[in-house]
Amino acid sequence: MKTDIILNSLTLCVVLSSLTACSNNKTAQSSSLNQETTQAAPSAISSPAKSQETPKGTKINVTAKEMVFQLSSATAPAGLVEFVVKNEGKKPHEFVVLKNDLTDKKLPLKGGSLDEDAKGLKNLGEISESKLTSGATQTLQLNLTPGRYLLVCNLPGHFQAGMKTEFIVK
Repeated sequence: MKTDIILNSLTLCVVLSSLTACSNNKTAQSSSLNQETTQAAPSAISSPAKSQETPKGTKINVTAKEMVFQLSSATAPAGLVEFVVKNEGKKPHEFVVLKNDLTDKKLPLKGGSLDEDAKGLKNLGEISESKLTSGATQTLQLNLTPGRYLLVCNLPGHFQAGMKTEFIVK
């Protein structure tokens, strides 16, 4: 009889040990799955963070010299465009970005400069001559929609001397 009780107790211990081991294994698997989910989640979350670290727009390098602008590209996709303008000329210049619905032949002049207030032109932003002195570098960021733009220095005589260039946003 004592042997039966001991045997039954041992059997019960083995069964309970097995159940505990199985239960711990499921807990371990569950914990492992949670770690995988947790590890997968940061990569999904970190993707947008990475995209915030990279430039969201297009950078256009602009070199201003006497009566000319040189662009690293004459086109950009719609969205944020960052113009980095360096004045390598000896004179101060300005950098004006105009939305342009006019052809070159219809650009209106006013006192030797472009009439920026004319219908068909819209001034979207500019760097003034006081900031774009000889040797200076300035940045202008604009959110541009598809269309034609005109980049000009509109100081007296500069525009008429050819300090203008077309810029296309696709």
